Amino acid sequence: MAACNGDSSSQNANNNGNVTESQLFDELYDMQCFRIGEFYLKSGQMTPIYIDLRRIMSSPKVLRMAAQAMCEKVLALQLKFDYVVGVPYAALPLATLVSDILQIPMLMKRKEAKSYGTKQLIEGVWSEGGTVLLVEDVVTTGESIRETAEAIRKENLLVTDSIAVLDRQQGATDNLKIDQINFLSFLTMEKILDGLIGKNVITEQRKHEIIEHLAKPF
Repeated sequence: MAACNGDSSSQNANNNGNVTESQLFDELYDMQCFRIGEFYLKSGQMTPIYIDLRRIMSSPKVLRMAAQAMCEKVLALQLKFDYVVGVPYAALPLATLVSDILQIPMLMKRKEAKSYGTKQLIEGVWSEGGTVLLVEDVVTTGESIRETAEAIRKENLLVTDSIAVLDRQQGATDNLKIDQINFLSFLTMEKILDGLIGKNVITEQRKHEIIEHLAKPF
């Protein structure tokens, strides 16, 4: 198993400097990734705040900063894995950069197997028994990570850790523990709401109202 805290990967990450939460928040804010209003998630739940990190694929600078932030967290925790997989499909650009920064091979999981050719669900070159790090952009309950991990495990690969740019803090950590997946994130919903208070977008009272709404079962 490859340790992603090796000399070459550490040097690659450190050369770009450490990304702070406030720096990444400011960049995401400038790209209008945070929207206050009434939106509906994939689960059908109404949310008073929508976080659209797909926008960052249009900014190489911000995309790399987000990937760098995750890599620095991975390096600090000395996680060990052999492959990087992005949860399809929004996280694929992030996973590609994480793979490049850490110099760890990337695999790609399709949403569904091809109906032609090899009919594979997992693309790339791997060895059975290898360990995969799952990369995601925004996580709510962790269901997409769980589904991806299930498919990867069927290929006799291991999944022990996952990381996202942002955790909406709606149960993903506890949900993924059930599937024996350690979940990490660089930013949290609470950090985002505090940042929006600092930008005078919402008030402290509105922050608490949003947190209470997100805590409701769905």
